[in-house]
Amino acid sequence: MRKVVSVILAMSMVLSLCACGRKEEKTAASETAAETKTEAVVQEKTSEATTEPVSEAEAGLPEGPVEIQMWTDFNVSEEVLQGVIDRFEAAYKDQGYTIVLDKFAGSDRATKLSLAKESRTLPALFLSAWFTSADEVHQGNILDIDDIAQTAKSDIYPSTYDATCINGKSYMIGLYQSYFGLLYNADYFKAAGLEEFIPANELEIAAWSLSDFQEKILPALAEQFRGTEKYPLGLFAASVQADTHMMNWLSMYGGQMWKDGRSNSGSDEKVIKALDTMKAWTDAGYTNTDVATKDGTEVMPDFQNQLCAISHGQYTNYVATKGKIDSGEIEKFDVRLASVPAEDNGSDRNIMASYIYGACVMNNGKEDEIAVAKEFLRWLLQDKESLTAINTAGTPCFKSIAKSVEAEYPIYASYEKMSGNLWDFTGNVPGFVETRKDLFPAIQSVYSGEKTAADALTEYSEKANKVIDEYTQNSLVLNP
Repeated sequence: MRKVVSVILAMSMVLSLCACGRKEEKTAASETAAETKTEAVVQEKTSEATTEPVSEAEAGLPEGPVEIQMWTDFNVSEEVLQGVIDRFEAAYKDQGYTIVLDKFAGSDRATKLSLAKESRTLPALFLSAWFTSADEVHQGNILDIDDIAQTAKSDIYPSTYDATCINGKSYMIGLYQSYFGLLYNADYFKAAGLEEFIPANELEIAAWSLSDFQEKILPALAEQFRGTEKYPLGLFAASVQADTHMMNWLSMYGGQMWKDGRSNSGSDEKVIKALDTMKAWTDAGYTNTDVATKDGTEVMPDFQNQLCAISHGQYTNYVATKGKIDSGEIEKFDVRLASVPAEDNGSDRNIMASYIYGACVMNNGKEDEIAVAKEFLRWLLQDKESLTAINTAGTPCFKSIAKSVEAEYPIYASYEKMSGNLWDFTGNVPGFVETRKDLFPAIQSVYSGEKTAADALTEYSEKANKVIDEYTQNSLVLNP
């Protein structure tokens, strides 16, 4: 009997020590490096000591070799992503885990996913924006990673964490976010006598009132450009590319495009008023004349070539424009950031839409690949150097990383001030991506004079709600 008791006590001590060991493995380092240094550091340190994985037997991981695919349309340099992959592969060299990177343009995403679903060749890792990933969750193509996300929950901004949950479970590790607002040419503002609307601090996000925007800024820019091919504000309705910009403007009077999980645009007088206002701006010469046929991808090049004074944009667009100026690819001008002017019940406010970019594990039916993909996410959350490299592509989703790089990225402080003015342009409704296809024909019909804003948005809402109903009924998450 004494021998039995002794054995039980010994086993208890071993289990206790194992539990402590696992706890320590999940503790993340607190200090990180900035993105400007990280790309080089990630590559240089690949061969150095890396986060040590637990044994395959202990972690329940598959025996190698196992190769997985990482698909992404991130605005993160391929060098940074490959550097992160190299570090992971070095850490799991003995296991034989490898990752093949496939980086493509966002415009190719839908086609690639559709073909992969048809041929059953989905990747194990998918790095993309949440709004494009959510529909895949409902279709059962993206797996619940709640147990992994929970380990980092306290360090992820609540707005980011909550947005990537459906039915109380997390399906994405948010890696960086990008606030979608406006870019403007401050040189044109100065030339038009609009200095009062340019903040003294070039990194401050301008916050104009809607009345000033309509009554002072747009008219002054239009007068300055009279008789030229230049235009004050870029609007477009040819396709869904960069559609968030138009949705920002549709929300400028405080209207709700989404309400209680449904499309509300056709029922909200404020949304209808916003579309009427946008058409009036074009009629007054405040925008490009070809809104109905202009694609969102065409406005940014116009802005960068100084044909347009105010464009849609997010942090990555700002960085890219500054980079082109510094390299001499485009002529130098003073590019600045601004929020979208709005009002709500007579009170001035400013809004920006929030894009959350993160990593998901796809349900490709291959257990070994899924297990390695999940292990990559666990490793990434521990390897702060690699996590920082990706987080600083935009505004970090992790509080500790934002704090650690604030001196090198002072612009993050400006975005932090805007955090209370963000809105979820997707409404997190099932089928959001598919609802987009009906919005722009509605806007086109208003610009062509075929329909009133009220009729066009009512028809759009009816079609969008049919999509939402279908996705809701067929959702493998909402109807397990």
